[in-house]
Amino acid sequence: MNVARISFNDLKSYWIEVDHFKDPDKNIRELVRHLGPYKTHEIDPRRFSYGLYDGSDLVGVTHLVQWSDRLVRYRTLNVRPSHRGRDLGLFILSSAIHMDWNSSDHDLFGWIRRDHQAWASAHGFKPLDGSWHDNHIAMTRPLSAF
Repeated sequence: MNVARISFNDLKSYWIEVDHFKDPDKNIRELVRHLGPYKTHEIDPRRFSYGLYDGSDLVGVTHLVQWSDRLVRYRTLNVRPSHRGRDLGLFILSSAIHMDWNSSDHDLFGWIRRDHQAWASAHGFKPLDGSWHDNHIAMTRPLSAF
């Protein structure tokens, strides 16, 4: 298994193929500036998409975006069902962080769906303020913990 940068178009194609958002009419944009009550003020944030490869097969993805001066957001974390259960999601995040985002004074910020909160908590993410919005909660983990 290896992790490499991929284009946003490749990321978007993967999301559509695996029906990640469960909404065929979803307008998929490269930048999302609002998550519940949270807003980024970054005009042109640093951002990269990453793919997890098993040989030449793309089996997982994530997208990291500078959210603020101290937060890097991970936008989705998806591993194909055939490859789940081996902590490959954490492997993708850790690899991406070590490639491009290693900063001891930043936190990784996730907009976590309720059905993924247990995974995030088990992997060291803590609620930012404990409030739920549209079935999501903001959670963070120090980048230095990866």
